[in-house]
Amino acid sequence: MATNEIRVERMDGPAGASRPDAEPALGDLFRALAQDSATLVRQEMALAKAEIKENVRSATKDAVLIAAGGAVLMVGALVLVAFVVLLLGDLLNQYWLGALIVGVLFVAAGAFLAKKGLNNLQHDSLAPGQTIQTLKEDKQWLQSEMQQAKRDLA
Repeated sequence: MATNEIRVERMDGPAGASRPDAEPALGDLFRALAQDSATLVRQEMALAKAEIKENVRSATKDAVLIAAGGAVLMVGALVLVAFVVLLLGDLLNQYWLGALIVGVLFVAAGAFLAKKGLNNLQHDSLAPGQTIQTLKEDKQWLQSEMQQAKRDLA
């Protein structure tokens, strides 16, 4: 191939004699660095996608808990409204006491579910933490590769 021919020509010394300890040409080093960097970026993007997808899935579960808590709260509120109606209609009759107990239980259960969902949602982070960490490591790697290339040039 033409690239191999160019590589062979560049590996030849100035007098045209072949060097046994020949190192890759500078262009080849930068080409390899660019290819490795592109591969690394693609892999980081795939990792970020997967991590964000997992974080969104967790947030969705928490949102369902919040919605369930809200629905249970609404039922509790309806029962409490029925309690008030019964209380005013019967003034101290025994059956309203049951409505009060049921209403308080529904409100307590709904509040518990909604609070649990909100707490879980606050602790979940949508930021791709693992990806951010590996990007920092990749930056350090790229800097060291560039420094090594500069040293090889000198």
